[in-house]
Amino acid sequence: MPTSQKAKKCLLLALPEKIPPGKIYELGSGWGTLAFPLASRYPGVEVVAFEDSPVPFLFSKGRALIDCSKNLKILKCNFFDSSLEDAALIVCYLYPKAMLQLKIKFEKELKPGTWIVSNTFAIPGWTPAKIYEVPDLYRTKIYLYRTIIK
Repeated sequence: MPTSQKAKKCLLLALPEKIPPGKIYELGSGWGTLAFPLASRYPGVEVVAFEDSPVPFLFSKGRALIDCSKNLKILKCNFFDSSLEDAALIVCYLYPKAMLQLKIKFEKELKPGTWIVSNTFAIPGWTPAKIYEVPDLYRTKIYLYRTIIK
C-alpha cells in the first residue's frame, strides 16, 4: 500500500534534521514513494530501499535510472535477511505482525541513537519520542522513535 500524499508530507516533516553516522533504510519501499524523497533530503547519506515484490521493485529501479539518485540503492530482497546494524534512520510502513518481528530485530541489531519512523503502525511495547497525526480521513499516525542512547 503506497503512502498517501498527506502521510508522506507529514512523515517527511517528522524526520530528524541531523542523524548519526550510518545508512538510511526503507523497509518495504514499494514504488519508491519515500525512497526518492529520502535520498533527496539526505544527499550525503546512503539510502537503501528494500522491496521484495518484483513489479514495484522494477518500477523503482527504472525510476532510479531516470532520477539519477547517486545515494539511493534499491535492493530486491527480504530485509529480515539483511543486517541493519549500520542504520542511522529506518523508515517503514508495514503491518502489525511485521512490526512485532521488527521489534525483535531492532533490539538485537540497532545501535543506540538510531531513529525509526513508522507510518500507521507502532512498534509493540516501545514508547515513541513523538507521535504525529496526519490531517486525513483516518487520522493516520506517524511514530517517531529513537533507540536508547547509553
